[in-house]
Formats: sequence, structure tokens, C-alpha cells
Amino acid sequence: MQSPWDFIPFLLLNPHHPHEDRTRRPNDPNETKATTMAEMVMTYLTKAQDLVPATYGYYALVSALCVVGLAKVAGVMAHPGSMLVGRAEICGAILLLMGPASLNGLGHIFACWAVLVAMGMMLAIKPKSILTEAVMVVLTSKVLRSEWAVHKHEGSMTQGMSWENSMAAAIGTGYVVGAVIKLADTWAPNKAGGKATPNKSGKRTKRA
Repeated sequence: MQSPWDFIPFLLLNPHHPHEDRTRRPNDPNETKATTMAEMVMTYLTKAQDLVPATYGYYALVSALCVVGLAKVAGVMAHPGSMLVGRAEICGAILLLMGPASLNGLGHIFACWAVLVAMGMMLAIKPKSILTEAVMVVLTSKVLRSEWAVHKHEGSMTQGMSWENSMAAAIGTGYVVGAVIKLADTWAPNKAGGKATPNKSGKRTKRA
């Protein structure tokens, strides 16, 4: 069974959103399957965005980022990479609070990228919390989608890329970083100085 996140590599390789060109269909069965998956995920994502009022979604996102981000940085919600994820979430919250005028008018876009990278990391580190991550992605992508439409003009950094590809790139980058962090934590030596090797249950065991 394919994961809903399998559409990310396809979006990164496809310069256009699947909905933009329905006349061209790939010949490769695997590419066709990826196209269908991408269309389905983006359709449901857009529907989920439309269910959330813009103002309530914005404040809910900022509140969640502040509370969860501070908890991770403080060590209350500790997990591999929690400090890095927490700082990315706090950075995203600060940029959102600074308003869209910050960073030459691209403050909210950079904020969304920071949050989406953090969600990609969480997807790799704690895949069981995918429901929470999905809610955060919906709220963040709603802000990114609206800001992208505002700045999609000639000379803007948003001109040559769709917001969907931008979102996929941020999540994909975070996923790679999170996978590296998780792998490093699995094989890291313990505090006693012994070597750590993963056992069948996935836990580290000390080797003298």
C-alpha cells in the first residue's frame, strides 16, 4: 500500500502541478500511478484547506507552533532532533507574527517553509504522529497558497515554481534531515561510552 507522501518525489521532478496539464499522460505505469497519487493528495489537501477559515487557521497555526516549539526546546517533548524541530517551529511562528511585510514581503513564505521542513523531519522521526503533522501541513499550506498567489508576478522568486512543488520540496528536505537524525541517534554511542547497536526491537543495547 502506497503512502500519501509518495507523491513528493513526483512533484519535485514534475515542473507543473498535475492539474495544470491533463492532455499529457506519462507512458510509464509507475509514473502514471505517481500522477494519480499526486492528484488525489492535492485534491484532498485543497478541500481540507477550504474547510478552515483563514483567520482561525492562522491563529491556530501560530498558537500550536509557539506551544509545541517551546515545549520541544525546553525538553518537555524530547525526541531525536526535538531541539532542531522546535527551533524551526518557533522561527516559523515568529516570522508569521512579524507579518507578510517582513523579509521583503516574503516573510510568510519563509515561515511556511520553516514549518514544512519541521513537519518533514517529524514525519521521518515520529511517523506515528502523522495525523498531527497532517493538520499542521494543512494549516501551513493554506497560508503558503494564499501568499504564493499574492507574490506570483514577474521577477518574483515564486514565478518559476508552483506552491505545491515548493511545499513538496520543503517537506522532502525535512524528511531527509529527519531520517539522518534518526539514523544517527540509532547508532550513536551511549553516555557510558560503549558502542550502541540496534537490536531486533529497534532499541540500542550497550556493547562492552
